[in-house]
Amino acid sequence: MRFVVSNGVRLAVDVIGDGEPVTVVGHGLTGSRKDLSVLAPFVPGTKVLFDFRGHGDSDRPPPGSYSMDDFAADVDHVAAAFGATAVVGVSLAGGATLRLLRSKPDRFERLVFILPARLERSAAAHRALRRLADLLETKPLDEVADLVVAEEEEEGMFAEFPAARDRRREAILAMNGDGMPYAIRESLDDPPIPDLGALRRVTAPALIVAQEGDPVHRAEVARELAGALPHAELLMFRDRHALLREVVAVTRKVGGFLGQAT
Repeated sequence: MRFVVSNGVRLAVDVIGDGEPVTVVGHGLTGSRKDLSVLAPFVPGTKVLFDFRGHGDSDRPPPGSYSMDDFAADVDHVAAAFGATAVVGVSLAGGATLRLLRSKPDRFERLVFILPARLERSAAAHRALRRLADLLETKPLDEVADLVVAEEEEEGMFAEFPAARDRRREAILAMNGDGMPYAIRESLDDPPIPDLGALRRVTAPALIVAQEGDPVHRAEVARELAGALPHAELLMFRDRHALLREVVAVTRKVGGFLGQAT
């Protein structure tokens, strides 16, 4: 594990592989770099996986340090530290990348957005994530993990993929319980890029992976993003299970897309 400093905040980083291209890989809100290790073998060149501020093994700055500008700075500093020319952004990392592109439209040569969560405010995302923030502030992590997994199991989230239950619980136990509530609340109130017109200046090819029927990662957001970026390809799945069934094919698709930059 290495560290990169982003505006005084130490970010935990893992570097996997070598050579070109160099790709920075960012996780979603409440996640960590460990969530993305499954993607690394399929991506060519050097992969730089990192934890956002308040997540995983990174520093936990005080309240007021978790705006989308702060998360965008994390992406920018990690990319600069390793000379990354491509980015894979899952959910939050995708939003942070969009915020970065608003001021630096030519920052990357290749862009991958996986399950883009929102461009503006989302009531559904607010409800689910704010409740998680409340739980993290009032209960120990193991109890939070049990509650969340039980609720998602009732919703049929693990019916086809029961092994995902254990991975979900492990992901919650790996959360940074101190920094996470701040990260959730402050980022939710700061839309990544309310003016889609700003993305017209982005010339890099983009690949967008999304799914129908997800109240947090809405399919409409992915379609809006694909329409706003001048050179975007949208890969849409009919639901979460369809995406999970094709996860190996998707990761190979991402790897092939990034490999075209070499």
